[in-house]
Amino acid sequence: MLKVFIFYEEKNKWIEEHSHLFYHDFAAFIDEDAKIIYLWNGPKSTKERLKKGTEILYKLIQQFAENDFQIKKLNKKIPSHIASSLENFLEVAKKEEKIADYQYSKFFTIRIHALLSIISLILPIIVLINLASSLFWDTLGNNYIISANAYNNWLLMAFILLVICLLLFIPQLIIAIYEYDKAIIIFSSISMIISISLLVYLQQGIFLFQFQEYSTPTLYYITKIDIYLFLLLISSAIMLFEIPNFIKTVNFLATYKKFLF
Repeated sequence: MLKVFIFYEEKNKWIEEHSHLFYHDFAAFIDEDAKIIYLWNGPKSTKERLKKGTEILYKLIQQFAENDFQIKKLNKKIPSHIASSLENFLEVAKKEEKIADYQYSKFFTIRIHALLSIISLILPIIVLINLASSLFWDTLGNNYIISANAYNNWLLMAFILLVICLLLFIPQLIIAIYEYDKAIIIFSSISMIISISLLVYLQQGIFLFQFQEYSTPTLYYITKIDIYLFLLLISSAIMLFEIPNFIKTVNFLATYKKFLF
């Protein structure tokens, strides 16, 4: 049975590790069956860490080990089972080393940004679909007819979705600032401004349209041309950030797809 431990220099203690190693680590691969401890000092580790960790390891073996363990430092000739385990444990470190060549340097910023981009790409489309549903309202001559309750729900849905979009653009901006992505900083800022403008516009509620004179408090008559102009305005505003968002998201996923899964 093979166990892996990492030496934490700050706490002067060895802690078992189950998933990954980094190049700055000093690790011990304990082969309990062969009674051998293989020491691996990462290329970015220090001689001081190696010295302190080895001393503490010897003390632990003397105090607690029931059997005598042989200690070997790993060199160019590494046993196959140790090499395989080391390869698996260094998988994350190798990916992070590759990320260093890209603008985004952290796994979590890449994955969060990708997720936020996809969601913020989909939500505006849903807003447009929701608002475009007005084209299927009942009609009478050159007017669309809708109840007051349905009208309020129609606008409320669009308002809520735009608020969510705005809330998504904020962490995107924060991540872009953290990673110093100038293009996304500009894009997120413009998207936030447009989203806020649309929210202010939609907040007019019943004052968005000039209802026809035969409208009642519970039933609204809105001319078709007013609906067409409204949809054209909203669509144009959303496309101002939706098209760049689509291009940006596709390019981002193509560039960082190997780090997303």
